[in-house]
Amino acid sequence: MATDVKITRVYVSSTANGTLDDTPNEVGGNSRSPFYLMLEADASDPAGDNKLNYTLIISAHSVSGATTTFATKTLNEQAGVPAEGWKQVTAGANDGYVKQSTYPINASDFQSNGLYEFIAVLRLGDGSVSTARSNEFFIS
Repeated sequence: MATDVKITRVYVSSTANGTLDDTPNEVGGNSRSPFYLMLEADASDPAGDNKLNYTLIISAHSVSGATTTFATKTLNEQAGVPAEGWKQVTAGANDGYVKQSTYPINASDFQSNGLYEFIAVLRLGDGSVSTARSNEFFIS
């Protein structure tokens, strides 16, 4: 099952439109505005059809020595569940599932003048793991 469900991309965005932005809190001139963490994942057709259980863990840390009060998110989800961001690649076909989820992030959880990144870990019941790191982003 090691490749049944995997994270394909994690990145921060200034808006929920998928635009990569290395300084997401600068949008609109408000240096403390919220921004978004975007997560994309793939699942095999059997994993999505059978609603395979997994745990998604999202954490943040500073790569520059600053501090963060961002609380790690632990989500128990199932592949293929539309309410959790999953959809079939092609309806009725056996070509798998994709997930696109948006998580609002409070910029005030991050210390000013710090460089940060998010880490996402997807853990399946058999112990296999998929990980991804976001782009680094600066909080001014």
